[in-house]
Amino acid sequence: MLASDADALRLNGRQPDARRFDQLAGLTLAQFPVLRDWLARRALVLLEQTAAWERVLACVHWFVAHPHSQRYLRQLDIVGVDTKFIETRKALLTELLDSVLPPNAVVAGALGARQFEQRYGLLAKPATVRFRILDPAFAIDGLTDLSVPVAQFAHLATGVERVFVTENETNGLAFPEASSALVIFGGGYGIERLADIGWLRERAVFYWGDIDTHGFAILDRLRANLPQVRSLLMDAPTLHTHRHLWGQADADKRFLGQLQRLSGEEGALYYALRDDAFAPRVGLEQERIAYGWVCEAVSRKKKPRYR
Repeated sequence: MLASDADALRLNGRQPDARRFDQLAGLTLAQFPVLRDWLARRALVLLEQTAAWERVLACVHWFVAHPHSQRYLRQLDIVGVDTKFIETRKALLTELLDSVLPPNAVVAGALGARQFEQRYGLLAKPATVRFRILDPAFAIDGLTDLSVPVAQFAHLATGVERVFVTENETNGLAFPEASSALVIFGGGYGIERLADIGWLRERAVFYWGDIDTHGFAILDRLRANLPQVRSLLMDAPTLHTHRHLWGQADADKRFLGQLQRLSGEEGALYYALRDDAFAPRVGLEQERIAYGWVCEAVSRKKKPRYR
């Protein structure tokens, strides 16, 4: 039984590779003895990174010396290393850093390449909210179409009374003007980024998603944090009026769970769609709805009297 990939290299007649492995392994162990087990398991990975290995080790040294640095990748001054070098080696660096760093220098719950920065104490590109102000009277220094970090949006000083949320970008751009209102460009299941926007709880909020199982699932999740949310254009009359524009969802891409936060009419429509009551896997994408129908629906959505 072979002890390691390095032994396999020798037995397979790949002596040059074995010598290169020994050289790189020696260099690595002199700096990070804790990587001995990793080297035994990942010899071929080490060889694949031969030309870059000294820079990889330089990256590891940097993270050891700067835990929880709260810097962007662009701010890391490591000789011979640029942002792309790290971005294309996040999986490799994750293996090495998890072996080298103490537990208190790693955010254990941050997993995968998308959460690399969070896992190792870097700053990630901030999540943003894009929105359009639908009433010129509430423009911000003349600006009506803006994209800002979520943290800034949370402190937006606006007097609008109504907030619309729509998933489709084109619909956000073409959303009709409305008095004392703005429209937020949604983000599918990333809708939770609106959870910490405290001032939204004091507004009339309307959600417009696709009339399909996922659209209602997103509406349900939004109501977990904003229980006053009302749906827009997610009703049976809209669905059946646009029957000629129905689509068909992939069987393995539908949401089939239970939803607890829908109104009676919304729930009835959701379960009818889920259970194929109208036709197999029916769905109506929001951008297929007639624009005149949209404008009329928006004009009917007034601020609730109780607010």
